[in-house]
Amino acid sequence: MGSTMLRRRRALLALCLLLGGCGHVPLTSLVKLARIDFQNTDPAQLRVAVELPPVLRPLPRGITLRITVKAGRWQESQKQGSQDEVRDFMLRELPAPAEIVRDNASDTRVYAYRLDEADVVRLTAFRTELMARKRAGQVGGISISVVPRACKTAELPDGPIYFTAYLKTAETVDYVTLARDLDLRSLIPEHVIADEVPRCGT
Repeated sequence: MGSTMLRRRRALLALCLLLGGCGHVPLTSLVKLARIDFQNTDPAQLRVAVELPPVLRPLPRGITLRITVKAGRWQESQKQGSQDEVRDFMLRELPAPAEIVRDNASDTRVYAYRLDEADVVRLTAFRTELMARKRAGQVGGISISVVPRACKTAELPDGPIYFTAYLKTAETVDYVTLARDLDLRSLIPEHVIADEVPRCGT
């Protein structure tokens, strides 16, 4: 297996873990996701979309792209108890993509995002720095996730709260389903959902 394909499969595994397991990723998406090379993909073309029930609404400027860096073996040997390094990058809302809106359920709403222009520059520079640090053994692993902050329009119902997530890059061309009908309650502790999701302002 070539080194490029191995890197891409590791990136795909990281995405799957962040979404609670590859079992939530449709089989038709796996081939498209395997094309993504996060070390070289153009951040300016990165797009994220989420499909939410009407009871949840993303907060303004509340969606960020998070890169978590784990210390490499060399760093861990030099400093005991080293913690993960976290960098957040702002995502800006876009008009909902027609191809998703057309296919989504009538009782849900789609929100789409791209990186803020200033953070495209920040992310590109940070990625270059990370690759240099990784070659020096200072980076043990990198994970990429989307951190949403949402409000509720009404009291959350009992039972599952389903959402669907999509990703689009220069390599995929179109939006690819990362997770379909994933239960928010299976990923976030119940007390966090109850206590930390505020009511939406009027």
